[in-house]
Amino acid sequence: MGKENPSWLQQVREFCRNERIEICGWGADTLVVRAQSPARARQVASQLQSFGFVPVEDEDDAGAGLLTLSRNPEATRAKQFGGSTSFDFSKRPMRERIAPILEAALCVWLFWYIATQPQRSKLPVVLALVMLVIFLRDGSRLWGWSIRMSPEEFRVRRYFRWTAVPWAQIRGVELTGARSRNNEGVALTLAPEGQLQLGAFVYPFARALRDHLREEIAKRRGQST
Repeated sequence: MGKENPSWLQQVREFCRNERIEICGWGADTLVVRAQSPARARQVASQLQSFGFVPVEDEDDAGAGLLTLSRNPEATRAKQFGGSTSFDFSKRPMRERIAPILEAALCVWLFWYIATQPQRSKLPVVLALVMLVIFLRDGSRLWGWSIRMSPEEFRVRRYFRWTAVPWAQIRGVELTGARSRNNEGVALTLAPEGQLQLGAFVYPFARALRDHLREEIAKRRGQST
């Protein structure tokens, strides 16, 4: 027996039929619709907002002219990493943290090659030194990042250096725009003014981190009132 359709599906189907929105798929909390352009995606997202749907950006979907919307965006974004609603936001995604291991392995191989082969060219030495610099940079950036939260303050570690901010000083958390084709920045908005950059992340994690921190900020405000 197949899974039962979600309770909201029939009403959303009727609405989409009337608004000429093509539904391509759905899940317990998600809806996938046709959106051939960014302008159309924004329009559809606005129309379906009244049903509790929030757009969950996905590069593969965008390339196929699709738009994924979710009534539980944090859980949906966590699943994009093969995770769950209890996704660990205290460290970067595993697929990012693996990169320095591969760089280190290549660096070790290059130095082994230099040590065991007659030196006829400076190219292996140059490559080994470049690879070492890349490994040190990425290792510090990816392994040196973490966040911790206590009742009194929010702490972020970047390049193995900790920065602490009292919850009362935090006004919000925002995306700061694309840093590269697949990455977006996340920053805390601080009082009375200013920002604390948390780093740049692959965009599903960036959005999931933003939503998670917004919930934490709202929770702390509720506890202080």
